[in-house]
Amino acid sequence: MAEAALEFRRGERVESVARADAAVVDSAGQLVAWFGDPDREAYWRSAAKPLQAMSVVLSGAAEQFGLGAEDLALIAGSHSGEPFHAERVAALLARAGVDEAALVLAPVWPRHAGTAHQRRREGAGPSRLAHQCSGKHAGMMLTARALGAPFAGYADPDHPVQRGIRERVALWSGLRLPGAVHVAVDGCGVPTFYGSLRQMAWTYARLGDPRGLPDAEAAAGHLVAEAMRRHPEWVSGTGRLEVDLAAALEHRIIAKEGAEALFCAALPDRGLGLAVKIEDGNPRAVRPVVAALLVLLGGFGEDKLRTLAGWAHPERTNPQGQAVGEIVPVFTLKWTKGGQG
Repeated sequence: MAEAALEFRRGERVESVARADAAVVDSAGQLVAWFGDPDREAYWRSAAKPLQAMSVVLSGAAEQFGLGAEDLALIAGSHSGEPFHAERVAALLARAGVDEAALVLAPVWPRHAGTAHQRRREGAGPSRLAHQCSGKHAGMMLTARALGAPFAGYADPDHPVQRGIRERVALWSGLRLPGAVHVAVDGCGVPTFYGSLRQMAWTYARLGDPRGLPDAEAAAGHLVAEAMRRHPEWVSGTGRLEVDLAAALEHRIIAKEGAEALFCAALPDRGLGLAVKIEDGNPRAVRPVVAALLVLLGGFGEDKLRTLAGWAHPERTNPQGQAVGEIVPVFTLKWTKGGQG
């Protein structure tokens, strides 16, 4: 079961507790470390996007439409809807020969759009292009175009694009058959998948070291993973965890957050993948838990560990800027025999 991972303290007393589970797995599929239940199951949500983005490469769409690393990172990402994100999504859709109206997404305000007053003053409006999943959907449209499949129904589980993705999730997470992957509808309308944190962590470890996978899959995974590692600003956006981790760790991490406080990452230099799930789905706990886990895994150098430790154990302030408490990691990382603990 989930373990107490963080205490939110006000003054000298504990005000709230966040519980979580995590798994750290190597690229051979062996559990290396964990806390809580490493076999806890959850929906992949947006943490599946690297696998979904591989379809753009394997279908031939990346080559056919001249996609670069930034494009692949955007397709694998959950962007913030900043102008450069929205403009690039529009360009990808133009290559597919469609516009944003073809996307099965609700128009949204970009994360950076500010207050309602600022939006009215600037004359901005909600857009499908600003949706955090619009890059992924543009990639699916490009894949459909390359496969000669219809655009209509591209989000349906039985569409050729979605069938291929489901097969990829099964392959990379170690399941024998695509039918073993439980599917539900994600927030953006396409299928999402259910699996264990151990499976997710192994998948991310293989993004950094795709041993044992078919050559074409390994090559596609490498392209997408390198795009995410080198261009995290296209994966998420200004001030977000993927970008901050890349800066702090000198791009030695491939990171992707999912909805409901799920977070997955690969450490390619060490052949490790990790998956973390906050029990109540509250994203406020993600950064300190992930930072604390990375500190315990070690291997980054003192300056980098100090940065991570600051994120793991931050001061709490009120709107007036007064220090009112602290956030304290309290979980214990367990190691398998031969681990580094």
